[in-house]
Amino acid sequence: MNETDVREVIVRPLIEGLGYGHDAETRILTEKILRYDRSFLGHKNPKKDPPFAGRADYICEVISFGRWVVEVKSPSKELSQDVVEQAHTYAMHPEIAASFFLITNGRKFCLYETAKLERAALEWNFEDNDKDETRYRLFNVLSPSAFRERAKITLIDPGNPLGKGLASRLRIIGGQITNDEYSGNHPLIPLESVNGLSLPVIGGYVTRAEDKRIMGHVLVGSAVAIIPNSAMRIPDSYDFFSATDYLSDDPDRPTIFQNFVKGIVPAGSSFPFPGIKRVVMPFEMTYTQITEAVGYVRENTFVGTMSFINDFNFSKISPEFRNNVFRQLGQIPDTAHITGTGRFEISIQSDI
Repeated sequence: MNETDVREVIVRPLIEGLGYGHDAETRILTEKILRYDRSFLGHKNPKKDPPFAGRADYICEVISFGRWVVEVKSPSKELSQDVVEQAHTYAMHPEIAASFFLITNGRKFCLYETAKLERAALEWNFEDNDKDETRYRLFNVLSPSAFRERAKITLIDPGNPLGKGLASRLRIIGGQITNDEYSGNHPLIPLESVNGLSLPVIGGYVTRAEDKRIMGHVLVGSAVAIIPNSAMRIPDSYDFFSATDYLSDDPDRPTIFQNFVKGIVPAGSSFPFPGIKRVVMPFEMTYTQITEAVGYVRENTFVGTMSFINDFNFSKISPEFRNNVFRQLGQIPDTAHITGTGRFEISIQSDI
């Protein structure tokens, strides 16, 4: 394989796969001749330093938003500092003013920010081209949509992206959870107060946990309490996990997040019933909660549906409470099983 093969067999499909050349606003310019005068080189002696010309292999352009340059070498040539500097002169040329430049010999790839030559921002090998991690990182930096959406070039995110067009860490900036329908078998939990209730999502973040699962830490504002004269909004937090590698942007192949909690609530303490304000418990309660959120990313919003399964066991009920309830409702069961469904829309943005 020679340099021409690397350009046409390896590099051009890579560029086209990022979205260049598919519409009138993205262009792939090949072997554009660039002329350099003496002032560009820092010399002014015409006898010693005559003008010369260079030729960039590829210039990828998002019209009116920016450009990046690709310099291709044969597989037998190492990507030396001379190659870096050659590509850098193309990227800095006043007729180009590229934000990034990529050098490759088909075996190795090095992406640089034009203003930072100390080390490559991203490096990878040919066998990594088809890996999601490589494709998502390149898409987040070099795709036409990345150029359009990036108001300022800061640091390239060194972490593993959470998905297509997403950083490695996201901030939750708002949203809403709507409870569609709950059903249960316990007279002390008035589910009619929950059905149709909307809860505000007031913050949180999405990142990768130490075990590499995607974790969403969600802060939810509690709804108006079912206890009279207690219309307080208390934030509750929930950690959701997904074993998928990346957040989906395909509604037909959504990402599944799950939250599982179990514990004991002593009598006299408070507990956040799903969709209801924290309630002071007149008995001891053991519980398990399973929440599943199924959704996908649409225009910086994670949207989808939710399902809930809640199991409770009540013990150590005070005689006074039991007698009061018995007079009003009769015998009450010591267990409760509650299920529900809902919808959500959660707004996200980069937290890098």
